[in-house]
Amino acid sequence: MAKKKATSGSKSTAPEKAAPKKTAAKKSAPKKAVAKPAPALTAEEIGHAAGQVWAALVEAPGQTATALKKNVDAPGDMAMAAIGWLAREEKLEFDTSGRTVKISLK
Repeated sequence: MAKKKATSGSKSTAPEKAAPKKTAAKKSAPKKAVAKPAPALTAEEIGHAAGQVWAALVEAPGQTATALKKNVDAPGDMAMAAIGWLAREEKLEFDTSGRTVKISLK
């Protein structure tokens, strides 16, 4: 290995130590709001939402899931659970056209 020549007449070959950096005082991060877990969906609540989905489909057959979620007075996940409930009971018919799925009563 080649040795570096000292410049400006100093004989020391050890690297100079840098002054310690001053660190800013750590600020505590603002506390994030902890999301409360959603209440569990009960069969009774899903059943009520299924009745609303049924009524919406009687009124206007051939709706998309998005339209049904808007037309039902329930949270989106509840409306989707209701659609699943009715589908499992073989009460719904799904018509696929391209990427669009229309839901109707059987």
